[in-house]
Amino acid sequence: MTQLLFIGDVVGQVALEYLEAELPKVITHHQPDFIIANAENLDLSGLGFGMRPPSLERLLALGVDLVTGGNHSWDGPCAEEVQLHPRVLRPLNYSPAAPGKGALVVEKNGYRLGVMNLAGKSALPWADDPVTASERQLVAWGGAVDGVLVDFHGESVFEKLGFAFLFDGRVSAVLGTHTHVPTLDARVLPGGMAYISDVGMTGPSGGMQGLEPEPLIAGMRNRLSHRAEFRLAGGGVELGAVTVELDQGKALGIKRV
Repeated sequence: MTQLLFIGDVVGQVALEYLEAELPKVITHHQPDFIIANAENLDLSGLGFGMRPPSLERLLALGVDLVTGGNHSWDGPCAEEVQLHPRVLRPLNYSPAAPGKGALVVEKNGYRLGVMNLAGKSALPWADDPVTASERQLVAWGGAVDGVLVDFHGESVFEKLGFAFLFDGRVSAVLGTHTHVPTLDARVLPGGMAYISDVGMTGPSGGMQGLEPEPLIAGMRNRLSHRAEFRLAGGGVELGAVTVELDQGKALGIKRV
């Protein structure tokens, strides 16, 4: 059996500090073989998010094997440097001219886990078709992987769930990110794929998706929300995470942490 731990949208330094304090306990309890985290929101940077190398290295030092992204993958002053990191992914179905890679194989204890990062057009309007990109990647991997995990970054449940049923039996897990709101539909599809529409965020719980509401509300009122300053919310930190148990390439179960 192979155990995966997937951590949803890590929002800000307060979430990183929380993981530094609490993730070792989670690891001791669940004993995951692989840890994947979506961390495109790790650092605030003016009007957006993104990642900075020091924060990224702190996250990886906790035992995270691979970091995924989404629509904020290219935000921030260090985006190109971060996307060149060997353990960082960005949406596979985006321009090949954009920095970074969208798929990688991680191997531990003889198990080869293929990880794909995809984005829906609801999150990244200029994204290419995720189905075509995934088909090509599965063909490229062939028999070189024992299981496949997909981080599908998007707002549309229809899009995520349709993708999941399309690839059920060929992909081990499709785990949704982006909305920062956890869903209650974790299940294993008939072909042996673990699925959840959104894992939720790991970040401060007192605002809007981890952010202080006031600047965002003002942006809604003056119709300049794209210029609203992002500030982290207060409140306790919530953990958005799931574990997935695999037997070879099939999921036996998915549970919220």
